[in-house]
Amino acid sequence: MSGPARARNLRCPGLDELPPPAPGRTGWPWTEAGPQFPATRPDGQPWPRVSIVTPSLNQGRFIEETIRSVLLQGYPDVEYIIIDGGSTDESAEIIQRYERWLAYWVSEPDRGQAHAINRGWAHSTGQILAYINADDFYLSGAIAAAAAAFSAQPGSGMVYGTAMIVDEAGKELRAWEAQPFDLRTMLAVGSIVPQPSVFFSSAALKNVGHLNEEWQLIMDYDLCIRIGMQYPAVAIPETLTKFRNHPQSKTRLRFEALADEVIQFARALRTDQMSPWAWRTLQRATISRVRYELALAYVRDGQRAESKAVKQLLKSIFLYPPFALRRPLLTAHIMRRVLAGRFKGRDR
Repeated sequence: MSGPARARNLRCPGLDELPPPAPGRTGWPWTEAGPQFPATRPDGQPWPRVSIVTPSLNQGRFIEETIRSVLLQGYPDVEYIIIDGGSTDESAEIIQRYERWLAYWVSEPDRGQAHAINRGWAHSTGQILAYINADDFYLSGAIAAAAAAFSAQPGSGMVYGTAMIVDEAGKELRAWEAQPFDLRTMLAVGSIVPQPSVFFSSAALKNVGHLNEEWQLIMDYDLCIRIGMQYPAVAIPETLTKFRNHPQSKTRLRFEALADEVIQFARALRTDQMSPWAWRTLQRATISRVRYELALAYVRDGQRAESKAVKQLLKSIFLYPPFALRRPLLTAHIMRRVLAGRFKGRDR
């Protein structure tokens, strides 16, 4: 099932043009719309075209909010594409209600999220590209803020802002803060480029390549590092999106797979931006960080995973002792939980 390609110069519709929201749905982006921007910037130049892709699979309970958050941006040239992986829920029906405002959409099996996004980007003609998952959504003015930052700093490879992490009901949990791009921080501390809030230059994507479809969980992390190593990156002091945190993202299977991918990535990554010794040290610090976080995840997960937690903690310390030593309280917490779990297991 798919929708035809449509006219490429797509203005954002007004609130009264979209299907009415379901009863009880109020506020942004249900009964509120963003401001309508003029066709040209203050300098008289046209706004750059922004192509947004939404990959989706069985996200019918969330996808309409995502769609409306793109369409109600009030931006004068948004090209919106939805690649659905053959959902069996109400997703296709919802997408069809908004079909007239989409440049392209399809609902059929694909090879996963990265493949779906790359497929959408292949249909894109924008100077700026991004993707927003079907359970996340943009805040009002997000697209214009990103476009303005690109216009102010030509040659940038990516622009990004903060993402607010929310639960399934939309309750705010914490902010995923955008920070100036730094390779050492990205590797040894964690991502400071919030995925839902990042926009890429099409020229940069053409040069470094799109998402690596070998990765199932870190494709955005990999791409942001590849672009950040070759192009200027701009972190803007605005919250652009809300990022939904699902309970299933905390399962043991997921955090083990995530850790495995980051370790593989760190071992394979190469750079000439520092000396070989400094680079090897950074790689060890990165893998140490991942092992430490895996130990912490095992402790939080429980289910008699204490021996795995100890194993990962020891590997972390062996690889790069400063990581654990700089966190004495948290390291002590891990050890206390491990010991408590072992004693509890003996009492059973």
